[in-house]
Amino acid sequence: MSSDIHPCLHCGVCCQNYRVEFSIYELQSMGGTVPDELAHEVPNKGNRARMNGTDKFPVRCVALTELPHLGEGCVGCGIYEQRSRPCREFPFASYGCHDTRAKFGLPQLTEEEVERWSATTEA
Repeated sequence: MSSDIHPCLHCGVCCQNYRVEFSIYELQSMGGTVPDELAHEVPNKGNRARMNGTDKFPVRCVALTELPHLGEGCVGCGIYEQRSRPCREFPFASYGCHDTRAKFGLPQLTEEEVERWSATTEA
């Protein structure tokens, strides 16, 4: 893996493991940033929306996309700047991150990777 590319860009497993549910007010039609066509309202949940692809198994958020312009095997959020609050708040190198990487057979992040990239705000 290139040391110049954030480890998340060689991973993407959080986008293939978690249900992404958020307030409908994060949808563009409601004044938010998430494109309406990539999510749907959750029945019987009031004002909740969910990213398409995260409500069934196997999970794969529709916004997860290949990013070949960044390098071979790079993946990431196709709406990164418009992503929902749960995605913005998912912590890099957290227990959830490490646990999900292990579930998908990816190596544990090294201390050096965690230290180098934890200070950054963008993956």
